Amino acid sequence: MHLEIRDISKFFGDFQALREVSLDVGGDEFVCLLGPSGCGKTTLLRIVAGLEPYDSGTLMLGGRDLREVDAQHRGFGIVFQSYSLFPNMTVSENIGYGLKIQKWPQERINAKVRELMELVRFPELAERYPHELSGGQQQRVAIARAIAVDPKLLLLDEPLSALDARVRAEMRAEIRDVQRRLGIPTIMVTHDQEEALTMADKVVCMKDGRIEQVGTPHELYARPQTRFVADFVGISNLLDEAEAARLIPEVVNRKPKEGGAHLLALRPEEIGLRKEDDGAGEVTAVTFLGNINRIQIEWQGRELVAEVHRTTDVAPGDRVAFEVGPESGAWVRA
Repeated sequence: MHLEIRDISKFFGDFQALREVSLDVGGDEFVCLLGPSGCGKTTLLRIVAGLEPYDSGTLMLGGRDLREVDAQHRGFGIVFQSYSLFPNMTVSENIGYGLKIQKWPQERINAKVRELMELVRFPELAERYPHELSGGQQQRVAIARAIAVDPKLLLLDEPLSALDARVRAEMRAEIRDVQRRLGIPTIMVTHDQEEALTMADKVVCMKDGRIEQVGTPHELYARPQTRFVADFVGISNLLDEAEAARLIPEVVNRKPKEGGAHLLALRPEEIGLRKEDDGAGEVTAVTFLGNINRIQIEWQGRELVAEVHRTTDVAPGDRVAFEVGPESGAWVRA
């Protein structure tokens, strides 16, 4: 079911939290709202959920205007950061709560709960209470409860932020797998770029209440349009036109013709290095990160960051020459 967000604006007193935000969410898309704290992503999610009013714009689902539809009548599943499980209910009772409210027969509720517990892979925990579960298990219960009522839209508000790194990585894959199998359109709020890049069909990068760029994870990483996106999604070396021309002479031929200042966003993995006594750069630090080495280089009064996916023989103090392909980098608005 197609969600249309058109020119949504929201004020809190004199502060404008959202500035004419427009976005489409397709029938089975997984969309991540990505940005720093205070950029408006949670406000937008709460407006879609019906938990927050908005000042102007339109919100349509399947052609129906949602302005006058209360949150409880929108038919959305919501998972918050805190999970909000009922502490006095077992896992199976938590999952079946929405169905009980809808007055499903108990036999049907039991069957649906069993199906969902298999889907989220913990059928043996049916009679446990939330306090007896790990954070990852509680998160699975919250998701199962949200999808039990066959929601028209699934809304996730930083659902993984309370988990440790290993469990968070596992849950990313599980949430994505469940969403794909059920085909539920999903919007997830996150400030974690890795989360957005690994889970989303479409990433919406936000800043100061506005959308900076919308695209696939690959588009935002490989072809950022603004300095903010290049800096926020991954690591970029941002070069002015003169610096870019010195490092990659051919790049000036790709500079956008429209006016305004532009910078070249060059990703660390696009910079190849060769140890050379009279090289243009000097290595200042080498950081081992497991599968990569991150190398900081002083070059013409500024720092560049390179990443190599192999054992490197360079060390702080070494001089290096650069090997950068002519098609490397992307021009972004400064």
